[in-house]
Amino acid sequence: MKLDELINKYHKQLNENDLYIWNYISKHRKECETLAIDQLAHKCNVSRTTILRFSQKLSLKGYGELKVYLKLDNEKSKENVNNVEAVCDAYNEVIKNIKEKDCTDIFELIDKSRTLYVYGIGMVQSSIKKEFKRTFLTAGKIFYDLSGYTEANAIVDLATDEDVFVIISVSGENQFIMDFAKNLKIKNIPIISITKLKDNSLAKLSDYNLYTSTALIPSIYNDIDFESLTSYFILIEILFLKYMEYKTQKNKKEEKHEIGNVD
Repeated sequence: MKLDELINKYHKQLNENDLYIWNYISKHRKECETLAIDQLAHKCNVSRTTILRFSQKLSLKGYGELKVYLKLDNEKSKENVNNVEAVCDAYNEVIKNIKEKDCTDIFELIDKSRTLYVYGIGMVQSSIKKEFKRTFLTAGKIFYDLSGYTEANAIVDLATDEDVFVIISVSGENQFIMDFAKNLKIKNIPIISITKLKDNSLAKLSDYNLYTSTALIPSIYNDIDFESLTSYFILIEILFLKYMEYKTQKNKKEEKHEIGNVD
């Protein structure tokens, strides 16, 4: 698990000092990798105890483990001149993360929900939504594909806490998406977010987070960089396969329970 993911997961437990510390670390990742706890405390104008508590709020044993996570993140984010290798590394990271992730809570939420929605803004998000909808339809799960601003605002008024929204955002910082998500949270409507694995506002606000890794390839022929987004489709496919395994195991347990009652 990356530091950005821990920040998203435990964001509600962080106070103003904690967020200031993280802001400094995120902007000086390479420098902080070598700083002693007293040095970081001095740069953030807080006590060493505050740094230690910040680390512990992220479920880490202490500052030493935080530095280990930071070093691993820095090693993974080093510029890779081999574009093919960079893209393959991004795919492998997504596969590893979703394969190891316990998605039971997400699947239980999907199964018990009255209505399922998938929402995102933009051409890329539109393709991802369609794939999400198409894939889960195979399992008999119908996700209603929401498009645009007007439709989203209208649905908020109709939705209840028995529904669930899957919100797709590459950056996790789109202002309308954030306002939309906040309106859902006011009504206690569960949100599953799909974003890039980084510190982002949507992930912090969501009940459940799914992450992708992408590779940004600098342009050679024009001013437009290429960002590989296939990892979103890889994530959806493996998530679906895990859901099918979950359903299979659930059905076996129910059958075993029924046989036990007959006996």
